[in-house]
Amino acid sequence: MSAHIDLNCDIGEGFGRWQMPADAELMELVSTVNIAAGFHAGDPSTLRATVDRAAGHGLDIGAHVALPDLIGFGRRRMDLSPQEAYDISLYQIGAVAGFARAAGTTLTHVKPHGALYMMASADRAVADAIARATAAVDSSLRLFLLDARFADHALGTYGIHIEPEGFPDLAYAPDGQLMLERTKAPRPPEQVADRAVRMVTANVVDASDGSVLPVRTRTLCLHSDAPNAAATARAVLDAFAAHDITVRPLSSLT
Repeated sequence: MSAHIDLNCDIGEGFGRWQMPADAELMELVSTVNIAAGFHAGDPSTLRATVDRAAGHGLDIGAHVALPDLIGFGRRRMDLSPQEAYDISLYQIGAVAGFARAAGTTLTHVKPHGALYMMASADRAVADAIARATAAVDSSLRLFLLDARFADHALGTYGIHIEPEGFPDLAYAPDGQLMLERTKAPRPPEQVADRAVRMVTANVVDASDGSVLPVRTRTLCLHSDAPNAAATARAVLDAFAAHDITVRPLSSLT
């Protein structure tokens, strides 16, 4: 039986003269992009160019909101109040939404980055703050998080749908949380591809201790800062084709 999955990528994570070399190629391979909004990476020119290119490819576009941590690439935790989490999220969502509007398109979703993603996926107060900021911009936007544990609250309180997300190129701890890397290490593309197929067809992923975790997701993420990002994306697509899995953006699946 054929299956469908959204394949998303964190993108636009350059800064000034330093740019991610795989971005242009990755946009040819994925269905959805999460564009850095300036707090962990990105700058106004990079944001504009990335949004314009994504719009030209007809990709679903999301705001990739992060902690204000350029030096640490947003992968270091900070002690934020819920109001601060709301404020930094609203600021970044608004920035990406503005560039999307200028490009003649609209946002489809919001996705936290790095440490903020980890915090929002485990702490309802942080998830609530980001959901509230998302709804303040547009309640039709989806929010990508690790699982659906806060989905009922976000939908009932703000009308925000949470989309559980899978990570074939990251390690999972035995408790189901992600094992965040300060610097993205390359994984063998075939290994990532095999994990992606299992996540779609069997709804499972191997944890770091060898145990098998249940995982249900309609979108899978690949990271553009991996040294072999484009090769990994191509391997995933080849594996999907071999297993009759079609890549489609979430906007076309609901």
